Amino acid sequence: MTFPTAEQIATAIVLAARQFGDDPMAVARGEPFHRSRHMAVVALMEVFPDAPKRGLARCCGYGAPKGLASSLKYARSQPWWSDDLIDEVVGALVADQYGEQSE
Repeated sequence: MTFPTAEQIATAIVLAARQFGDDPMAVARGEPFHRSRHMAVVALMEVFPDAPKRGLARCCGYGAPKGLASSLKYARSQPWWSDDLIDEVVGALVADQYGEQSE
């Protein structure tokens, strides 16, 4: 897999946004202060490791894709960061590939 489809990007954003009570449309538009943006892009990077990170950042609403690494470093240091949430989003993204239903 080279780059996620629009549906996969939307799935990642919506699932992460639900966990934090964020508006998925606001996340996608790039409105600031949405934790779910970081979770969605990390999940997408795990499922699509060959995809350009700058492209994934733009699709997840990062205004300055060059700042992705520093944004993620900061996010990972926050108490709200959840590897379990990322695993849930990754599971939903790969469920079709393995013929499983995500919950």
